[in-house]
Amino acid sequence: MTNAPWAARDEAAREIERRVGLRAERDALLAAHTTMRVGGPADLLVTVRDRFTLRGVVRLAQSKGWPLRILGRGSNVVVSDAGIRGIVLLNRSADVTIDAASATLSADSGLSMAKLSTLAAETGLTGAEFTLAIPGNLGGAIWANAGAHGGEMSQILQRVVIMRPDGSEEELGPDALNLSYRHSRFKEAIGRGEVILGATLLLRRGEPAKIKAQLEEIRRWRREHQPLGIPSAGSVFKNPPEGPSAGALIEAAGLKGRALGGAEISAMHANWILNRSGATAAEIRGLHDLCIREVQARAGITLTSEIQFIGEEPA
Repeated sequence: MTNAPWAARDEAAREIERRVGLRAERDALLAAHTTMRVGGPADLLVTVRDRFTLRGVVRLAQSKGWPLRILGRGSNVVVSDAGIRGIVLLNRSADVTIDAASATLSADSGLSMAKLSTLAAETGLTGAEFTLAIPGNLGGAIWANAGAHGGEMSQILQRVVIMRPDGSEEELGPDALNLSYRHSRFKEAIGRGEVILGATLLLRRGEPAKIKAQLEEIRRWRREHQPLGIPSAGSVFKNPPEGPSAGALIEAAGLKGRALGGAEISAMHANWILNRSGATAAEIRGLHDLCIREVQARAGITLTSEIQFIGEEPA
């Protein structure tokens, strides 16, 4: 059972179509738009495919005070079984400009990281190979300062274009982004309500054969060490600053392979929770909380979530 639909839904749908020219889908199940494949309905689901319409929907929602949640590839979230009230905006704005001479790549925030790594490699630019292992889009990767295989976004970000809550736009350099391990200003009060529109990455000229070999090595490592092909949200917990990794701590607590309904703590990598068979968000959350309790009890360490649980509590 879900909560009552958002009262302004019909008005918002009409205004979005009239003023931005986009159709807003009612009661779209968000499970189809997250890598975990769980999640109830959005009151309104709007897909934008360019920066112009992204700005338009955001500014309209801000001016009206409408609740708005932006999703990229849905790779770092678990959406509640009750869904999300208000507007959910799927960001597919993905224009790219590459300047080989200056070794820069500028892209909209909806560009997938896998595509970003491929485009950089095709142009003979190195430094972005690690982004192949990040399942989200550019905006989400900046928001989380995502990283993998020894690289993270803070190493290649040159500038980020944001929209402020008042609708104005600004370019920010890395020093203004408060970047640290899996953290940025967009997780703080200072960045609340800001929307990432795009970014420029500073890379380096490289040898295409070496870049290709590095990408193949990342693909091989992932096949051998991560449960690919099964719905998940990626790594569930941040690694503690010292000592064993989150996965090692969960495994030491005896939780590897533990199941709850259709959800399972991966037997291949304990820091991944999988949707094995029709899992619910509640079952995913149950295993998440079990990991925190057991690791705290056995190792005295409090795990910190890397994924976000979003949406309404069931009625």
